[in-house]
Amino acid sequence: MTMANTILLTIHEKLPEMSQTEQQLGDYILNHAEQVVRFSIAELAQESGVSQATIVRFAKHLSLDGFKTLKVELAGINNDETPLYEEVAPTDTLDVIKQKLALRTQHSIETTNQQLEDETLDQAVNLLQKAKVIHVYGLGASDLVAQDVTQKFSRVGKVTINSQDTHQMAVNLLLPDRPQVMVLISNSGQTVETVKLGQLAVQQQIPVIALTTNPKSSLGQLASLVLLTDGTESHSKVRSAATTSLLSQLYVIDLIYYRYLQQDYTANVSNLTASSELVGKFFRQSK
Repeated sequence: MTMANTILLTIHEKLPEMSQTEQQLGDYILNHAEQVVRFSIAELAQESGVSQATIVRFAKHLSLDGFKTLKVELAGINNDETPLYEEVAPTDTLDVIKQKLALRTQHSIETTNQQLEDETLDQAVNLLQKAKVIHVYGLGASDLVAQDVTQKFSRVGKVTINSQDTHQMAVNLLLPDRPQVMVLISNSGQTVETVKLGQLAVQQQIPVIALTTNPKSSLGQLASLVLLTDGTESHSKVRSAATTSLLSQLYVIDLIYYRYLQQDYTANVSNLTASSELVGKFFRQSK
């Protein structure tokens, strides 16, 4: 698998949000990736039937500097690998499924890294350090991420509250004055329950850390900090992009967690050791 295949996946996933002429160009590149590397911008315009200006806009849409950068991204493409950007198909072998999912996972992590700003991550860690209580919520698959936050931070001695009962989560926000923070996870940033809890947290003057793909969403707009995750949308019935978006969220939580550990490494490792010994003593004893 080449790194260049991630650019094919990016093109494939962004096509639905592009103009008609950009879609035409994208389809041509997906079907003739190796040839495009040898083309000048004028030759690509002629072969694909679009203007040179469309090619420049297309590259910008992919967050690339221009056509030359696009060619560099495509330079490592192998004909046998090109279909890996496509969704899992009924006829795929297990090996092909493995390669497709590995590619999507790689693409998701790369995209997340490009979007995340170190300063924002450190600000999130600072809020978590100051908080005596961490409230965390996500609905559906996002609850898996919320559970991961709960498991990680409770083991380093933080009071971490997580429940699927939104009414109880709302009541928890009324705890007596003590430093608190709320971590909310929503891929779209528009999940009603998540947004409402965020609004209540803001009313209670509790800072909100949001994990979402869309900073302009309702959740993104109300949050104190927004940690952007992979924004790849799933346009197919099998929704493999939804799986990799989940991995992107878990990856961001890992970044925050290990950065948090660094801030007081000795004490945090001591807490981890104590929690591990406690579990080992009471729940893993051999009879």
